[in-house]
This record gives sequence, structure tokens and C-alpha cells, in this order.
Amino acid sequence: RHARIASFGASLGTTVRDQTTELFAEIPRTYDTPAIARDLRYGPHPRHRLDVHYRAARAQQQLSPVLCYVHGGGFTGGDKSKPGQPYYDNVGAWAVGVGFVGVTITYRYAPESTFPAGAEDIARALSFIEEEIADFGGDPRRIVVMGHSAGAAHVATFVANPSLRAGMNSGPAGAILSSGVYDPSIVPSAYGEYFGVDQHARRSMSAIPGLVATEIPLLISSAQFDPPETLSHTRKLLRAFDEGEAVIPLYIQVDGHNHYSVIYQFNSAEQWYTGRIFRFVNSLARVG
Repeated sequence: RHARIASFGASLGTTVRDQTTELFAEIPRTYDTPAIARDLRYGPHPRHRLDVHYRAARAQQQLSPVLCYVHGGGFTGGDKSKPGQPYYDNVGAWAVGVGFVGVTITYRYAPESTFPAGAEDIARALSFIEEEIADFGGDPRRIVVMGHSAGAAHVATFVANPSLRAGMNSGPAGAILSSGVYDPSIVPSAYGEYFGVDQHARRSMSAIPGLVATEIPLLISSAQFDPPETLSHTRKLLRAFDEGEAVIPLYIQVDGHNHYSVIYQFNSAEQWYTGRIFRFVNSLARVG
């Protein structure tokens, strides 16, 4: 499969996306489908919706870590689930399969909503999750938020700005940034609907200084066949940690995968990347 993925090239184009989706369509999924509480409302906007993936039949036991996944979509689209496809229910199913509670959320996007609406929605969603997740067996003190692509940009903005976490009781235990956009001053003009077109304003939107300064544990990842413009953001972020003499966070390059397949592989037989996410989440367990 990795050879096929490599042959698709490193692009965000619809051709690569469609070829990758077709390749993964028939892959057997290795875990039972969890119970899913659909479309829980965490705010007033129609896109303030989330799904909780959990194990309905469970003995009384210690509450489980929570993985909250934030989808991508180029800042102008995307959703937490896709009719007729397993995405992104596959992330929630994987979470349940390894003993976590999974949450997948959707959020406002451009052109209706602009920066920092996505990060604000993550803050609102995580506050809701903190209050409600124990009812599904999740530990509100062990919430790890993961974003991919545009979702990683929103998670990065959320992590980088402590004011956005003012409504939370304890804040996330950790954050995972997958193939994200971290400095809007170097994004394509197509993203102007979300970030605007003023370059000076865009520079002030960079999440990189706040990420370097945060005490929230981070896992940063990229795919081998991410497009160059996406990889440039990851490289700039890692350089900033080094130049600021900060502790460099855990970084993973996921070999053999592109921008889409790195998420499609969740809940499949492949376990290299997801195994590292599992260990990262478990390493953040809080006692008391």
C-alpha cells in the first residue's frame, strides 16, 4: 500500500485525495464499532456539534483518557463524519479499541467565520467535554486534543493562547499537531478567506511563539508525502523550539503516508503511528 501512496505524489489536490480514499475504502477495520452519541451540541451555531465514541457496556472502573479529534478541510469545509465513508468515525473507533473515549468535533469555517473562530470553537467544545465526558467513561483531567491539517492550525492557536483556555477547569492534558499550518504569514492566498489578506495581521496570528512557550505537552507529526508548503510549517515550528532553546517536543514523521492516508489509517491493521499516539496519550495520565 505504501508504494501506491508514494505513486500518488505529494499534493493536496482532489486527485490525490480521491485516489487515497479509494485505496483505503476496502481495508478491514480491526475493532468493534463503538457506541456513538451523535451530534451533541456544544454551542449555539449549527456547526457546534460533536460525536462521542465510547464503550456502552463497561464495568465500574477508572475513567479512561479522552482523544478529541479536530478534522481538516482547508479552513472552508470538512466535518466530523462523512456519509458513506468511515472518516472520521475511524478515529473514534480506534480510540475505543485501545481503551480511550473518542470525541470528533466540527467547527465554524470561512467565509462565514474567520480567525480565530476555529480555536474559539475548540475551547468551547473542550469545556463542554470536561463537563460531560465522565458520563461516557472519560476522564475530564486526561483530555488530549488532536488536530490534522486545518484542524491542527486551530488546535495550535488554541494551545498558543492561554486566554482561550480560561473557561476550562484544568485545560487539555496534551495536544497532537498533525500536518498543520502554524504561521499564517506563509500560507497560500487561498486561505485568505479565513486569515484575511493583510500580511502584517497574518504575522500576528502565528501560533509558533505561543507553542514554544506553552507548558502543554505536544506531539508534532508530519507525513512523508505531505506537500512542501505544509512541511515548511512543521520545519519552521521545530526550528523555533531549537532557536528559543526550548525543550523540543516529540516529533514523528510518518513514512509511507500522504496528507490524507495518515488519518485514514486509523483503525486499520497499521499500528506504527497510532501506537505512538497511544503511548503519548497514556504518558499524560494524571493521578488524583
